[in-house]
Amino acid sequence: MMTTDTTSDTKRVLELLSQGKVTVDEAEQLLRAVKDTAPIDDGSRVPPRWMRITIDKAARDGHPARNVNIRVPLALARSGVRLAGMFPLIFGPKLKDEFRKQGVDVDFSKIDLSDIEAAARDLGDATIDIDDGKATMRVRCE
Repeated sequence: MMTTDTTSDTKRVLELLSQGKVTVDEAEQLLRAVKDTAPIDDGSRVPPRWMRITIDKAARDGHPARNVNIRVPLALARSGVRLAGMFPLIFGPKLKDEFRKQGVDVDFSKIDLSDIEAAARDLGDATIDIDDGKATMRVRCE
């Protein structure tokens, strides 16, 4: 069972990552350290079944406010992660080039899908908040 301290530690690491104060590698090391100090899960906690994503964009420059609230079954999200893992194998360098044209430089060979699945599973009650000054995005499992 994850304690409140462990949950808040995990949340804090994710906040530092979203703020750019730590790199992905540093966040991964910190999360491992938090996980290693967490008590073993005795199975009494019900695992989350849903991922909720909310995006709130304030009215600005004559554009109306926009709010999005999506609730996705985690099983579907996991399937999507597995499916996305096949894209680099199928599309190869073309996919990387298309992302680069959009200003996103990503190395698909360094993405470990099991880490993404574990993060979704371990997110638990924690909430990730991202605020870039234009919109606020919140991701949580419930």
